[in-house]
Amino acid sequence: MPRTTLIRKLRPRKIRNAVRRRWFERQLPRLSFAAVDGPVLDLGSSYGGWKMPGGLIEPSWVCYCVGAGGDISFDRELVERYGATVRAVDPVADYILSAQAELQHPRFSTHRAAIATDDGPLRMQLTHDTRSGSVSPAGLYESHDFIELPGRTLPSLMAELGDERIDLLKLDIEGGEYDVLPTLDLRALGVRVLATQLHHTGSVRRARTLIAGLASQGYQPVACRPAVKITFAHSDLLAAPARAATVRRHTSHVPLPKGFSLARPDGERRA
Repeated sequence: MPRTTLIRKLRPRKIRNAVRRRWFERQLPRLSFAAVDGPVLDLGSSYGGWKMPGGLIEPSWVCYCVGAGGDISFDRELVERYGATVRAVDPVADYILSAQAELQHPRFSTHRAAIATDDGPLRMQLTHDTRSGSVSPAGLYESHDFIELPGRTLPSLMAELGDERIDLLKLDIEGGEYDVLPTLDLRALGVRVLATQLHHTGSVRRARTLIAGLASQGYQPVACRPAVKITFAHSDLLAAPARAATVRRHTSHVPLPKGFSLARPDGERRA
């Protein structure tokens, strides 16, 4: 077999990407979770769902689900289970059309945009997966194909939609979280619950820095789903100090920001 054919079949870039992803997830220490009032629930499907402090979400909440993708099961539960207002945001036209067809509800709306650090065109990488239409601003995929899509800042989109606050922000932007989140004053935006997936496009140190920055704004981790889909709640929402000192240890490997302590080895373990 010719050497070039062998290299093509081995797909070294795919191997490097897989190794980097596993290294990223394994190198992150275990994270302790602050206690919240009520249960921590899995909302949505096994693929598109998130763990949420179910007892805190209220019908009056405005929820931005950024990175809707092809699975809006999480968005649907927020609307149908809690009666919340949900804005599904995604830069991919096909995903927006699919979401519009799947969920028609007065409290649900869709908006085509790539959330970014500035308003204007944003260069996005197309996925290598032919079954998916996902795009990344951070080189997440094994692809050399790019497209230019409309980029919007979160405050700019809020102003256009007439929203004065975001109570729940889900941000899954395929590696773009490392650039976008540090630019956001989440408290000024009104964010009470933040859910974001950390991707291996960033280093372990960068992931730690990101979580430490959230902690400095008062956001503490309350739950996690594989792979590194972390949910944070602001301290204002958390239980009384004495109860909040009780933490639950998660089996996933996620960054531990300075100031958080690990649960005791004999503490409760969550799946």
